[in-house]
Amino acid sequence: MTDARTEAYLFVHFIGDERKPTDEQLYFALSRDGIHWHDLRPDGDPALTWSGGERGTRDPHIVRDPRGGFHIVATDLSIHYRGGWGPHDGATVNGSTGLVIWDSPDLVHWSEPRLVDVASAIPGAGMAWAPEACWDPDREQWIVFWATKTNAGEPGDPLANELGDPTNMYYATTVDFREFSAPVKWIDRRHTIIDTTMLRDDDGWWYRASKDSEITIERTRNPYASAYEVTRTDDENVWSFVGTLTDILGNGRYSEMYLEGPELFRYNDADVKTTADGRALRYGLMCDQYAEAKGYLPFRCADLASRDAADWAVADDIDFGGLKKRHGAILPITAAEYDAVEAAFAV
Repeated sequence: MTDARTEAYLFVHFIGDERKPTDEQLYFALSRDGIHWHDLRPDGDPALTWSGGERGTRDPHIVRDPRGGFHIVATDLSIHYRGGWGPHDGATVNGSTGLVIWDSPDLVHWSEPRLVDVASAIPGAGMAWAPEACWDPDREQWIVFWATKTNAGEPGDPLANELGDPTNMYYATTVDFREFSAPVKWIDRRHTIIDTTMLRDDDGWWYRASKDSEITIERTRNPYASAYEVTRTDDENVWSFVGTLTDILGNGRYSEMYLEGPELFRYNDADVKTTADGRALRYGLMCDQYAEAKGYLPFRCADLASRDAADWAVADDIDFGGLKKRHGAILPITAAEYDAVEAAFAV
């Protein structure tokens, strides 16, 4: 990992409403402060494209590799080429079971994208959506997780759906984003579970936010633990329920009926805001306002384990720029990396 201090941000995302092929490709935006963003390319001119598989890519997640370099994992899907959302689009039943992956040494030079199968071993799998990757420093490997829908499988099959809704979260591990372990069923709920995001804090706690019946926040010291219905527990080795955005902030418009695609990230030290009573809002949580097609609604948080509304705030000062940003990821970067990305991709 770079020894230089991160003091800027790169936002990788897709855009639009699936009306043209370039809506479901990858765009870059930059910010010096996490508040004011500028797009490097206009609508129709993406920074990275994928023409294999489904011919479109969505839901990108970008990570810095602690051994050097960067990776992007993304969904292999084009709703545009499938003719739009509808009862016969087939996206969840005959879609891609692979993830689209790019690698880069420097955020400027990117490998040719490749499709890596992660979900075909899941019985009846017809999709691998909304992937993310988190580095586990204890085991020195990546945890890569995504959503798959399945109505198949024999009773007792550890990969099969057990509870209500057939969409579950699965994970696999990798050290190189080329070879992956067998998938493991990670979250199985009565409601749809999708769009999970996760990070590890400096004390070794893992936090995740997911779209199920709400935007639900949980924590554990064992990220590999499988979970079913949300449970609040003192057992640090299982996932314990913290709360939902609706519970914490008392606003019904923060439920999964309005929000999806939650994304957790950390602010750089210089950009951490402090509340009037001294709480440092060091974490960001963005949610895609998909139901109203408004793009992202951002939140700031002082303590991801807290259900106290005073530890949370809507970040209503953020200007995301001209393009509508959908289900992407924010990566803290150095000033030199900012300059290099801007020089390479801005038009």
